[in-house]
Amino acid sequence: MITKKITAIISFCFATILAFLPFNYIIGSKFAWFSCMTFVAPALAYQYSLVYVILLIFTKYLCSKTILLFFVLHKLPLMFATLSLQKRHFSTSIVLPILAMLLFCLHPVGSQAFSYSWYWFIPMLLYRYTQDSLYSRALSASFIAHAVGSVIWLYKGNIAACVWVALIPIVAIERLLIAAAMIACVHIFKAIASSCNAQQVVL
Repeated sequence: MITKKITAIISFCFATILAFLPFNYIIGSKFAWFSCMTFVAPALAYQYSLVYVILLIFTKYLCSKTILLFFVLHKLPLMFATLSLQKRHFSTSIVLPILAMLLFCLHPVGSQAFSYSWYWFIPMLLYRYTQDSLYSRALSASFIAHAVGSVIWLYKGNIAACVWVALIPIVAIERLLIAAAMIACVHIFKAIASSCNAQQVVL
C-alpha cells in the first residue's frame, strides 16, 4: 500500500513537470499552446486515478493568470480525453462526437468547413469495430479531446473557414502523436511502478 502511494507520488511529480512543457502551438489562436499535459494527464488517470488529474489541473491553475471560467473551459477537452482513456463508454465514444459534429456544422463558419468534423467519426468507428484496448482508447481519447476543443475554439474564437480546412491534414499527424504519447506515458508510469515494487522486494 505504501509502495503504491510512493509510486503515485513519483508519477504525479513527473506528470507535473511535463504539464508545464509546451507541446504544440494551437493554430488560429494568438498565444495558446498545447502542453504535454494533453497526453500525460489522461495516462496518469488511466494508471492511477482521476483524483491525480484534478490535482494536476489545480496545480496548473495556481500558476496561471487565466480567469477561472476560461481555464475550466480550456481544460474540458482534457477531462473528456481522460474519461475516454479510463473507460470506453457509449456516451463519450458515440454521443459526444455526434453532438460535437452537430454543433460544429450548425455554426456559420463550421458549416463551410464541415469536412473537418469527419475526424470525429473515428471514436465511433473504434467503439463499434475494435476491441477495447489501451491503443484503441488512446486514439479515441485523442479525437474526442479534439472534438470538444474544436467546438470550443469555433464558438469562442474567430477562425476563418479556410483555416479550418487547411488544418485537416495537420490534425491527423497531431492526433496520432498525442495518442502515441498517451500510450508511452502509460508505459512510463507502469515502469515506475515496477521499479518501485522491485526496490521493495530488494529491501
